[in-house]
Amino acid sequence: MLKKFFAGLGMLLLFVAPVLADTAAPATGPAPAADEAAAPVAKKVKAAKGNDEAGIKKAFSEISDAWAAGDAHAMASHWLPDGSLINPFGKDAWSRAEVEQVAGADIQMMKGSTQTFDDFKIRFVLGGFALVDTTGTVSGMKNPDGTAAPDHQFHIYAAVVQRGTKWFAVSVRPYAFVPMPGAAPAAADVAAPPAVAAPSDKK
Repeated sequence: MLKKFFAGLGMLLLFVAPVLADTAAPATGPAPAADEAAAPVAKKVKAAKGNDEAGIKKAFSEISDAWAAGDAHAMASHWLPDGSLINPFGKDAWSRAEVEQVAGADIQMMKGSTQTFDDFKIRFVLGGFALVDTTGTVSGMKNPDGTAAPDHQFHIYAAVVQRGTKWFAVSVRPYAFVPMPGAAPAAADVAAPPAVAAPSDKK
């Protein structure tokens, strides 16, 4: 009786073993090593949250393009929804919509001008967060009598944050330096508006 049982069991295993072997075997080739499979994800995260100076400068360049095009909406799109701006006239904006309003007043007052940025000094505090010092230059402005006004430079201090692969302004503070007490103001300071933004009716 036992001989018949084991003989039957042996025959069953002859049929089942190949099926189990096919199920357990990999479909195509050896499985990738764990670190190899994770590498692309790690690279992507590192690229998205690295010290991306080029990305920050690209954002400022796009702001320049929006200014030249007279597009306040495109300019404000480079701020976070709750980002802020305080211009040299003391007009403040505490949301993207308000930044667009202030930027629109700036562009209207300096219609036809260009705004460029250079001399960047960028400090990365954390991955995806940086403090930016840069010099801005507004060119192509007109005096009230229609004659060409000299270029005007101002300084910008900004906090920027990375979202995905793009950089957005958390806060931007453009300002002009004041002359030393007793010093005569420079001709450019007399002839041109003091900086980025014109007074607005927001307040």
